[in-house]
Amino acid sequence: MEKKLINEKTVEHLLELSRLKIDEKEKEKLVDDLNEILNYVKELEKIPTENINLDVIKKSKKLRSDKSGEESLSDWEKLIEGFKERKEAWLKIPPVFDR
Repeated sequence: MEKKLINEKTVEHLLELSRLKIDEKEKEKLVDDLNEILNYVKELEKIPTENINLDVIKKSKKLRSDKSGEESLSDWEKLIEGFKERKEAWLKIPPVFDR
């Protein structure tokens, strides 16, 4: 049987911190979903990983190199064009916090 690591009180606290409001049915589903995720993580923690040598994995895979300035100016201009409200290089976004 799965262990309940999160209860309704914890979800209510998280909703208060995030300033979100959901109905009771959604809250119950959220409790169940979060517990399901955490129980899955608990199962993953049982997998023995102490003998895995990450250096070998890093050397065998070619990773992309991060270089600053890779995007071209035209890519940047395309991004800016996607905003409905803008003034020169300034982009107007919807407010993040209610006042």
